Amino acid sequence: MEQTTVSPEGKAVEWTTERAPGDRLAPPPQFAEIQRSGAPMGRVRIWDDSEPWLVTTYDEYRQVTSDQRFSADKSRPGFPLKNAGYVSKARSFLQMDDPEHLPYRRLWARHLSAARMEALRPEMQQIVDDLIDEMIKKPQPVDLVADFALPVPALILGAVFGVPAEDREGFLDLASTMSSAHSTPEETAKAFAELHAYGETLIAAREAAPHDDLLARFLEEGVGGGVMTRDELVSSVVGLVSAAHDTSTSLIALGTLALLNNPDQLALLRENSGDPKFVANATEELLRYISPAQTGRRRIATEDLELNGQIIRAGEGVIALDNQSSRDPKVFPDPDKLDLQRPEARRHNALGFGTHQCAGQSLARVELQVAFSTLYRRLPNLALAVPEAELPFREDTIIYIVDEMPITF
Repeated sequence: MEQTTVSPEGKAVEWTTERAPGDRLAPPPQFAEIQRSGAPMGRVRIWDDSEPWLVTTYDEYRQVTSDQRFSADKSRPGFPLKNAGYVSKARSFLQMDDPEHLPYRRLWARHLSAARMEALRPEMQQIVDDLIDEMIKKPQPVDLVADFALPVPALILGAVFGVPAEDREGFLDLASTMSSAHSTPEETAKAFAELHAYGETLIAAREAAPHDDLLARFLEEGVGGGVMTRDELVSSVVGLVSAAHDTSTSLIALGTLALLNNPDQLALLRENSGDPKFVANATEELLRYISPAQTGRRRIATEDLELNGQIIRAGEGVIALDNQSSRDPKVFPDPDKLDLQRPEARRHNALGFGTHQCAGQSLARVELQVAFSTLYRRLPNLALAVPEAELPFREDTIIYIVDEMPITF
């Protein structure tokens, strides 16, 4: 994988997602070097040899993601696409700008609100406890990823979207296949198609008879209200399932690794696992520290504007980094330290900012709080069964993840 180097001559640096061997949980070290260089904006060369601007600092990240003059529409010429596959990938509401994007955002925000997700906490708790019960029955070591980090979000998403109990094992298999490094491209594509078809089946059931669940409300208000077509609803749900599943799986696994590497913080979390405020702040700090999205928020300027003293011309692309901006020392003192009591932890950018911030962030927060407060309390002797250097990290993906994590407890 190509390395990023800071160029004093102002030339473009090469894009990378490669982590330092000594700190696999920090962003690529070259991004921190750019952030510290005194010139935190510069050009970066991506896969198609285009050279968008790279933003590593907090304030500039927030401007890029909230200023409507930076468009998320990937169909605009010059947009900094993540890879060649995005050239032909269908446009979704995630690539829409306001006012087109506004009805979608309002619909998702209303039905994935903090209050609605909080009401699901008891069901999430039961899912987490059941999975831990099953792990305890197995011979050790067990794989934390396969036995916990993958199924937790899959089963919770199934509950959120009204997947019948008898179908949840199949739903789990499809969601896990899409995320697993052991799946071939053909298996991943097949699982995606089957999940899309299953989404059609769920919608048909709600068209045939009344249901009181999230998917039924999306169908009634989204499709019935003219916000989206039936096919757009299916695609949106499948897209959310895929993104939310990968992100939560990553955070559960890598958050566990971060805590094992910081035993004082792990001890604090165990001691305070019954304190909702402590657990909530600890979850925000783990979100900040891990920030698993690797490809940044991609935008394109629709007019000439100034950012951090630099003129960005209309038609120029910008990549704003969630992970490195969440380690800006101007906002987060000692940013490379994991501190579960950090007062400014929730100011992180791990879930985005502005119009396109994560639609499922309230869901993610509650399920992670449940997972983090329960796992280490119930497994007080949890430890890695192999050296960290042997863990198979996946760096060449949109979401940074570890594929296997053998543990004992």
